[in-house]
Amino acid sequence: MNKRLFGNAGIFLGANIINAGIPFLLLPFLTRALTPADYGVVAMFGIMVNLFGTLTGLSVHGAIGVRYFELEKSVLSRYIGACVGILFVSTAVIFALVAVFGKWLEEPTNLPYEWLLIAVLISGLQFLINIKLTLWQVRGVAKQYGVFQVSQGLMNAGVSLICIFGFLMAWEGRVLGQVIATAVFGVLALIALFLNSELSRPKAGEGQVKDALKFGVPLIPHVIGGLVMVVADRFIIANMLDVQAVGIYTLALQIGMIMGLIADAFIKVYGPWLYGKLKENTDDARLEVVGVTYLVWLTFIAMALVAIGFCELFFSAVVGKDFAAAKDIVFWFFLGQTFKGMYMSIAGLFFFSSRTSSVSLVTVCTGVFSVLVTIAFVKLLGLQGAAIAYALSEGVLFSFAWLLSRRIYKMPWSEVTSSLSLIVNRGFSR
Repeated sequence: MNKRLFGNAGIFLGANIINAGIPFLLLPFLTRALTPADYGVVAMFGIMVNLFGTLTGLSVHGAIGVRYFELEKSVLSRYIGACVGILFVSTAVIFALVAVFGKWLEEPTNLPYEWLLIAVLISGLQFLINIKLTLWQVRGVAKQYGVFQVSQGLMNAGVSLICIFGFLMAWEGRVLGQVIATAVFGVLALIALFLNSELSRPKAGEGQVKDALKFGVPLIPHVIGGLVMVVADRFIIANMLDVQAVGIYTLALQIGMIMGLIADAFIKVYGPWLYGKLKENTDDARLEVVGVTYLVWLTFIAMALVAIGFCELFFSAVVGKDFAAAKDIVFWFFLGQTFKGMYMSIAGLFFFSSRTSSVSLVTVCTGVFSVLVTIAFVKLLGLQGAAIAYALSEGVLFSFAWLLSRRIYKMPWSEVTSSLSLIVNRGFSR
């Protein structure tokens, strides 16, 4: 692991911290201008965007990050063209289905019909953004990645504040910020793909569409299972408690996500490095991966402890009094996000070995477990129970994935001392 890796990690980390910091800086304003019920509706819109996002594009953008290391530039551009074609077709199908059946989704989501249709379109535009960000990520082009991501976050925040305080909107103002920012940057991402010759018409007979679908479709249960773990709880809370409880729960989750975004920033750099090391296919490379992974886990745990301490000190100064109950449950989200970061650090083993169906098995099983334990814990402990269930589910996800990965891709996990000694002796020189 060389200096460039850590330099890029610093930029990715900085961009993600800034991006996470933007909505965090809005909390003193939003938690005083919006009610917990408004916050709950905003959360439900975000959930529907993510839910539709599992189907618009069929998760094929993940294949781009893997195929980048295998295909020539001209072939890769046609591969990306195939992925974008899949996006447009799948988005049109989902939009038509929601247009027909959307009225039945209004009550469980607390969202008007028109906003459900908008959520479908926004999920498709976010797919384009993800493609461009993925290309920057695998190329190690951290500066452009950071500028693009932070600019989208700033526009999101700026439009939201104008709508809420300038036009006196409620939850609609916050959602409009997300919609306008995603639409603008989705179009910019598409233009950038064309201008940089990263997108071209796929050729018949090359099999790009088939390959992308073969990679992405088995991941849909994985993505849905992961989403179930983070969105089913909100649906359960909304129906067993109320939308106000959803708002308080979502605020605590948003604060806990600071830890998750920091972990995600590192994984964005760690992933390409991991694939490179696994491609070496040597005992030393595998031992180095294990050592770095253990150090990453320790770092995540240490950062979570620091974040919990800061939260205890500054929560009341940041969050409005109507949301004070969120402080009682935020610990569980820091814990859950730590487990999630640890899971992300080993998920690459499934992708590298093309065993995406295995990772789907993990997340689907954990998703079912999450729903059952959330219902049980909410009945017993109310909102606190939902937060505990979240942390427990993320812990089970990590444990299950790690155990299964040991069967899928052999790694020297038992050589703890040797792997850490190797990292220390090399001084992260590679």
